Amino acid sequence: MTNAAFRKLIPTTDEKLSDLGLSLKTLDQAITAGIDARAASPPFGPTNAPGLLDWIHRVGTLRQLLTAQGWERLDHWNAGLIRHPSKPILLGTLQGNRGTGSPDAPLRSDYAKGPAIAAMMRDNDHDQFALFENVRSEGLKLWFLVTYPLQLEDRLVVLREVSQPEPTPQNQIIERWAHRIPLPPMEFSQIKTPNVDGPEEVDFPIALRR
Repeated sequence: MTNAAFRKLIPTTDEKLSDLGLSLKTLDQAITAGIDARAASPPFGPTNAPGLLDWIHRVGTLRQLLTAQGWERLDHWNAGLIRHPSKPILLGTLQGNRGTGSPDAPLRSDYAKGPAIAAMMRDNDHDQFALFENVRSEGLKLWFLVTYPLQLEDRLVVLREVSQPEPTPQNQIIERWAHRIPLPPMEFSQIKTPNVDGPEEVDFPIALRR
């Protein structure tokens, strides 16, 4: 097999996103909406206001765009998720760390996850055996748009990826990942806001119904 033929067997980033029903354009728009809201945060507001506004508008725009493509918003677990119209895929948002978007760097969630998110991860994959094969299809797979805003001197850089964590017990940081799809960072000029973020989902201790 030639090197050219071998390369064709490796899916591109766009192909991986497409298999999840996503596109880089949609993710770009959602992240941009969040950054615009971050930049508009009042200077005398709470210190976590920029990050909270970013999250609210990122989630809202992402779900608005995907709903127009047939996805279904999922609110009853108070986690701001959206469900694929035909595949067992849920998508949420998550704040990562400086390893976000770097395939060779360790990725960790910035916050521990509560019982609802932990329960929704229980049917996720345990390793990178098969990214898009129906090896484990008995339950929903929870993926995240993972972002990390990094304030530099004259601009804000958003590190990002779309990734599926391995099942993680409640009240623990997510640091093991079944699948990671690193994405190129986005840069925004003249952003000067505190690099402090609000929660990436509202997670209440409720009983889940199957």
